[in-house]
Amino acid sequence: MESATTYKVYCDESRQTGHKYMLLGGVWIRQDKGWDFVNDFEDFCCSKLGFKTPVGHMKWTKVPTKPTERYYEAYKKLVDLYFEYNRQGVMYYRTIVVDASKYDPCHKIFYNGDYEKGFYTLYQQLLLNWIGKDKEYHIRIATRNIKKISEADCENIRLTQLKNSLNNKLRKRLHNYNIEPVKTIESRQASERRLIQIVDILTGAVGFFWNGEHLSQNVRLGKLYLAKHIANKLGKEDLIFETSWDNTTFNIFYLDLSKSKYAQN
Repeated sequence: MESATTYKVYCDESRQTGHKYMLLGGVWIRQDKGWDFVNDFEDFCCSKLGFKTPVGHMKWTKVPTKPTERYYEAYKKLVDLYFEYNRQGVMYYRTIVVDASKYDPCHKIFYNGDYEKGFYTLYQQLLLNWIGKDKEYHIRIATRNIKKISEADCENIRLTQLKNSLNNKLRKRLHNYNIEPVKTIESRQASERRLIQIVDILTGAVGFFWNGEHLSQNVRLGKLYLAKHIANKLGKEDLIFETSWDNTTFNIFYLDLSKSKYAQN
């Protein structure tokens, strides 16, 4: 019997406080292509940009101020590599955009005032529709400090709950209680995972547009150029748009809370 295709899924969050729109994003990459992606990027930085050591922690907040800086070219290459691997059909990106004024992760009825339950419900929204019954998944989420509801509470417990919830929902949806497509969910330091860093950058660019930061008089040109570069790759002027749920090039899902039980009351 042919073995199931295995994917690694890397996830991160963006703008969880102080912004109109908060986002969660993830890249799905075929497991056997993960190191290829990382090595292709590092080879470019050494051979084309002349870096002697690997580039450090890359993230949206650290995009260089000017697009003429050498490190900007590293950010641009990381983005370009995503689209190259996407064209090969081995890497996909998805983000969900949530109006923070309409979503209460501490909802007393639905989440019993438990912020983390509400937060990981959003990760469930991000992941569930892109989990297939005939594939296997190992999910890696950027490490974060959770808001504990007890001394025993911890990130690992929450991730195990997310894993169980995803598998249970898929079993019910498919009427098959023998499947477990999500094999593991674990946290990883974003500073140590280049594939979490590309999620941070792509999601940061989407949030940059949705929150109107591109209109600021003090906008950082490096961010503006990089965000527009991503949009141009998609034939768009910006990233303020929605896609169908099955768009695997650059999936943007706006979580419409107007008809949702998750809205604030």
